[in-house]
Amino acid sequence: MKTLDRTRTIPLKHKFIEEIIQYELKNHDWTFNYSDDHGYYSAGINQQKRIKELVEDAYKMNFDPADLFYKFYPYEGCDPASHYGVKRSWEDQLVKRAKEMSDE
Repeated sequence: MKTLDRTRTIPLKHKFIEEIIQYELKNHDWTFNYSDDHGYYSAGINQQKRIKELVEDAYKMNFDPADLFYKFYPYEGCDPASHYGVKRSWEDQLVKRAKEMSDE
């Protein structure tokens, strides 16, 4: 009989908030600012606030959500990452990613 490996590389609470943030980022309308429809604009503002709250909660739990955020962030045509509560800039993210790739 095979036993389950119960060792985690990521704490459960980090995984939980990561899944919620990922869901919100996947479903976010990144270009809501360009909408002529007030309903879409309002929905986008509300989504942005929700993401920012989740990102701030992640930082409080010592979980840096920047890598996850930048998987979905289109950069052009949307608000800066700081509007979403992300502390690492796009430029810093590119430097980090380049270093990771050179270390591989």
